[in-house]
Amino acid sequence: MSTEVSALKKISNQLNDRYRQFLELDPIEALRMPASQLTYFLNQAMTRHYYVTLHLVGDDEPTMTGYLSQGPRDTILVTFPHQTMTSVAHLSQIRYVSRLDYSA
Repeated sequence: MSTEVSALKKISNQLNDRYRQFLELDPIEALRMPASQLTYFLNQAMTRHYYVTLHLVGDDEPTMTGYLSQGPRDTILVTFPHQTMTSVAHLSQIRYVSRLDYSA
């Protein structure tokens, strides 16, 4: 009888461990645009003067919206229309770019 109880306890402990492992999800790293695609999209946005949103790396998924221009040393300047404010984003901070002024 005691071997049955110990075997049942062992199985119960194993099930609990597997259940905990199943429920513990590893945080998924945020997807990023490939570097070549990101560079291409940024160049197109600057050349064609597109109004875009830059989605940045970060816990709260920050964004910058405006018109782009090239800054010094791998940086992008984001100018907001009708405002006198310009923000700076480094290329390593940008997850992806989305165009806002596209009309289908």
